Amino acid sequence: MKINSFNHVNINPYTKQSQQYSKNEEKMKQSDEIQISAEAKELQSSQQFSVSRQDKIHEIKTQIDSGQYQPDAREVARKFYQFWNN
Repeated sequence: MKINSFNHVNINPYTKQSQQYSKNEEKMKQSDEIQISAEAKELQSSQQFSVSRQDKIHEIKTQIDSGQYQPDAREVARKFYQFWNN
């Protein structure tokens, strides 16, 4: 009985696996690149202001707790008026 070696290359599963491995290596060699949008930069800079805002909030909370906080009613009304008219 004679066995023919017809399509012998397609039978070996390791050749396909090695071909896929070489393709994956090529993909891994590519480097990633990142770009930060203008909105993200603006958001990042606004977080710096939030630290000073937190300090101001903490100061007002301590004044409220001690009973020393006296807001100016006219200034509060003026700010409400500006907010709702803009």
